[in-house]
Amino acid sequence: MNITWDNIDSLEDYFITYLLYKESKTVSQISKIRNLSVSEVNDQLIRAKLEIKSMLKDKLELSKDVLDRFLELDKQKRLDFIVGLDAERMVDFKRKLYKRIITERNAEDLITLIWVTGELKEDKFLNLLHTLTGHRHSGVRRVTYSALRKIQSPSSREYLQRGLYDTNAQTRQYCAKALAKIGNKNSLKMLKQLKNKKQFEKDYVLRAYDEAIDILEKED
Repeated sequence: MNITWDNIDSLEDYFITYLLYKESKTVSQISKIRNLSVSEVNDQLIRAKLEIKSMLKDKLELSKDVLDRFLELDKQKRLDFIVGLDAERMVDFKRKLYKRIITERNAEDLITLIWVTGELKEDKFLNLLHTLTGHRHSGVRRVTYSALRKIQSPSSREYLQRGLYDTNAQTRQYCAKALAKIGNKNSLKMLKQLKNKKQFEKDYVLRAYDEAIDILEKED
């Protein structure tokens, strides 16, 4: 809506009061011009300002990229959003997601975007995720390995084996769990070596080693 004198015939009455106010008319002057009480003028100005604020907010929301809006959602609403996408919108969403991950500099937003790739289980993100396993931020590496664990591609095996030596304990756990699914004889050998050498390893990481070793030995 254009709140101007040119559009006066379609404006609500309180916007006319607002336009006078925008022309630097005082409340007292507007009261005389419009034959309204001072309290009525103030009420109309408040109503006009609130509606304009609401319109500006709606305009801002519409101008936001789908990923900007997506990042403002909580986890469950993000999942609901993904499930609700039709085939065409999903293709567009994945394309924008890929590009945004490449350019995103905020670590928290990047972590969320990487998390989405794991939920989508999309192989086309693998090259990007493999690169991110070397990210300097431990949280980014952790969620990247988590996404690789969900996608479960054998092409990630080398990176997951490397992740067994990451400084972040949860990352080491994720890598062990992933290798339980896509590991090979070399993965089994590495897991056994780590189990024997890591005297001060976290208990939950050691359990992940044991579970992966047990699974891989049965497949051998």
